[in-house]
Amino acid sequence: MLPGQKVAAAGVTEKLLLLFLIFTAIYKTDFAQILPANETQVNFSAYFDDFNVTVLYPSVSVTKRVSESTSITGRYLVDMISAASTKGYKAVPGIDVITSASGKTNSKKSSSLFGEFRHEINIGLAQLAGSGIFTFDGLYSTEHDYTSATIIGNFKQYFAENNTSLELGIVRSWDKVFPSTKNWKRDKNVTTLNINFMQIINKDLILQMLSTYTDKNGQLSDNYLLVPVSIEGKDSLFDPVHPDLRIRRAAALSLKYRLTNRSSLQLGYRYYWDTWDITANTYSINYARYLSDHIILGIGLRSSNQTRAFFFKPEYLVTEQYRTADIKLDSGNSYEVQLDLILSGGNKQNFLPFLDDKRVQYIFNLIFYLRHTNTPYWFNNSYNLFATDFNIGIRYRY
Repeated sequence: MLPGQKVAAAGVTEKLLLLFLIFTAIYKTDFAQILPANETQVNFSAYFDDFNVTVLYPSVSVTKRVSESTSITGRYLVDMISAASTKGYKAVPGIDVITSASGKTNSKKSSSLFGEFRHEINIGLAQLAGSGIFTFDGLYSTEHDYTSATIIGNFKQYFAENNTSLELGIVRSWDKVFPSTKNWKRDKNVTTLNINFMQIINKDLILQMLSTYTDKNGQLSDNYLLVPVSIEGKDSLFDPVHPDLRIRRAAALSLKYRLTNRSSLQLGYRYYWDTWDITANTYSINYARYLSDHIILGIGLRSSNQTRAFFFKPEYLVTEQYRTADIKLDSGNSYEVQLDLILSGGNKQNFLPFLDDKRVQYIFNLIFYLRHTNTPYWFNNSYNLFATDFNIGIRYRY
């Protein structure tokens, strides 16, 4: 997930990652140095939860090869977030132990269905370099109380007849935080380093190891979530105070095994730890199958558990150095089920007329997400959040 971005952006990032895993899980050809194809992709995504939060985030992207070794990409995304989202923190399906800036709309917008909008523009470049590929992306997003500028650099080098790859990446974000209920403007800076190693063990097995290091500093608290402090039996509300530095680390292992010529199984484990004393374990299993040459069906299960930040307390009795009402910093666990359907066009099928054109692909994703925290949510006294996230995408290659 890119720092400084909200629910929708995070959801899109998760979907793109999952689609990559599905496409590469059933591998038939050498995909090593292939540049992104000339294509246009349109996605319509939506998020709903039982806290009356609704997020719609359509996006459109265009990729064009400008030479045999270079391609460029442009993307535009908009988040439309219901006013209900300002009543509590925004939950992100599939992502744990992450902070985000909650939005709060002004009174003029609060009467509409969507009380908050975020716009994001992305320009990307992919360049072949010998037996590797270099990619560069620049992103800018803006909303009424937050702006984020991000650059992403990535280099992937192939070895051993493309059976091995090593990928190095860096993400750097410069964010501005200016809550509508405050009279200040503060910075948040995020730097993330990624290393990804992939090895094809044999024709049936792929091993992938990933590691991430993130440095976050500056304004790291959500100042729409006031913290109640009980002083002599009477609650008073205070602004949250978080440490202004957070180092986050994660290491993951993934095994992709081809069960048959038409099906594969992927197993994954991820360990997370940070300087706020949060640790998390995440387990995942994904199954993908070709139902025909034109249809891929996938199903995934994921579970995660995490510990509590050192300064998180269900109740504060004094005004301590650090305090928070961010429930995402509490201990808890989450569960996720994801269903995926990919329909690819072609000439040798007639049972789906809209798939006659081999240049067209339809992508469907559906996520059911449940999160349990050991402290109830402050505004409705519930320990559980249930959310649904779905995406419909159309890709046209030319």
